[in-house]
Amino acid sequence: MDSLRTSVLSGELSRLLIGKYVDPIFGTIESKAFAQFRPLAFPTISSAAVYDSVVLKWRYDFYAYGTPDETTQSLSIYEISQVLKFEDDYFFNTSVSIGRIPIGETEARVNAAYFKQELANTATDSILTTKIKLSDNFGRRLFDAVNPEDTLFTNLTYFVQQFKGLAIVPTQADKIFGITTFDANTVLTIHYHEVDVQKTISFSLANLVAFSQISANRSGTELAGLNSFYTNFDPGINRYVQNGTSIITKLDFSKFYEYMDTIPNVMINSAELSISDVSSSDEFAVPGNMTLAMVRLNNRFKTIRDKQDTLDIAPLSGSLVSADMDKPFASSDLGGIFSMPYSTTDKNYLGYPTLFFQRLFNSKQYQYPYWALVPSDPPSNNGKAVNRAVFPKEAIKLKIYYTRPLINENP
Repeated sequence: MDSLRTSVLSGELSRLLIGKYVDPIFGTIESKAFAQFRPLAFPTISSAAVYDSVVLKWRYDFYAYGTPDETTQSLSIYEISQVLKFEDDYFFNTSVSIGRIPIGETEARVNAAYFKQELANTATDSILTTKIKLSDNFGRRLFDAVNPEDTLFTNLTYFVQQFKGLAIVPTQADKIFGITTFDANTVLTIHYHEVDVQKTISFSLANLVAFSQISANRSGTELAGLNSFYTNFDPGINRYVQNGTSIITKLDFSKFYEYMDTIPNVMINSAELSISDVSSSDEFAVPGNMTLAMVRLNNRFKTIRDKQDTLDIAPLSGSLVSADMDKPFASSDLGGIFSMPYSTTDKNYLGYPTLFFQRLFNSKQYQYPYWALVPSDPPSNNGKAVNRAVFPKEAIKLKIYYTRPLINENP
């Protein structure tokens, strides 16, 4: 699917993905991060001020995917050369132009095993950062623009037309890692001095356009034929799901409808949807949960944007939850998004969408056969990770336990 949003919005996980690794099944996965910046304050600089340097610092959020060892990641920083619009959505395959020459380069040591441990440890807030000194030409241009009386500096609309943002690009890497933008430790800082006094001017990356561009080179893998959007692709015995590159497995519930059409009345006691024999490892961890998103006949995600969209799904009222750009997802029996959590012990996904399938039966004259198995941690975070799952197609099972009520037609 091509509608996987990776842009960071307020209230969501503020993660940008950076790096590259090789997956023997999914190919070479690479992620570049793009982010705008803006001044945190509008200081007055005296004529005696002298520019010293400009430094980009980011805080890791301890997400890492790829080789589990501690290795060096080589990165380059570029200026973005086109204006990013705040009102637009940005996706994993959004193309953005950048400058030809990097304005900074660095090497960062990333220990995936340590990151995994810290990510799971929610009781403490460890802080790990990387600092990169950027080009003095870029720094002086930014320093010369500092003027609290100039709307080109104080007005965000004008400021981002001059300084369009930064792109972080991997040059040599064996893993993808996450950084957070909504944090005081992720900041662009100008260092300068006035006589003997050292001073700074800070620029934030939060509450602006920021997104990850995630690409996959699948040549030479069993997914080499998966190279166009919205097209059914049958790779053989296995099925695949991946965050970040938006690979989904499509389910067809037509057989459910065919069988239920032979039964006039049904009370579903339990519906069990499961995926067994899921391949997982320390290097290639699976998504923590799966859910069901509605898919149209043309393989596009169903969305709820207008009155007609609402009328289309009215028969399933109460069994859907709208999330992630107005997509309808199957609801759980408690009213939230249906979830199939992964069991590390059993190597399977398992969930019980009982009321959901009861409503599919109750409204079977309006059939909704096509659904997508997608990661759910929650769905708005699908573009903030690259976890993937592989499983045999025969391992996907739907079990319906039901009762046929006896109806006395002659009381």
